[in-house]
Amino acid sequence: MLLKMERRTNIGILVFITAFLALISKSNSQYRPAPTIPYPGYPALRPLCLSQFALVNHACSMLPYNPLTPPALPSPPPPPAPTAQPPCPPKNGHRHGHHHRHRHTSTSTTHVSAAADECCRWLKEVDTQCVCDLLVRLPIFLAKPSHDYTVVVSDDCSVTYQCPGRVMN
Repeated sequence: MLLKMERRTNIGILVFITAFLALISKSNSQYRPAPTIPYPGYPALRPLCLSQFALVNHACSMLPYNPLTPPALPSPPPPPAPTAQPPCPPKNGHRHGHHHRHRHTSTSTTHVSAAADECCRWLKEVDTQCVCDLLVRLPIFLAKPSHDYTVVVSDDCSVTYQCPGRVMN
């Protein structure tokens, strides 16, 4: 009997919570209209711009992260001179072999250059107006009559977008 009462109580609580959540979600959707522009005062990005940014983002995400090189550190002190030790004679056929290590960098270099070419290709396809609409969200102190935004991917690729400024004289 006690088990039946607990079960009925649990079912009642679940029904109450479900009804409460349904009413709350319905009232929120009725009383709070959806905004028409995501950021008031800024132009909404066109759907074509969003797909262009997605393509560039995907292509350029394959590039390795190479931050700017920091300033050169002072050179370390020279290592101490090695002390001369007599060579150890081989024991019972025990030989000291030479270890050779090979580095294969051609595939990684090819991969990076192919990724840079792909990133550069898609950056050149982005409409200048899309970039300017996105950059209008920068703080006002960065605005001036006109801007040239340059994206440098590699030594062989730099793409410049020319945007009119928000502040007119």
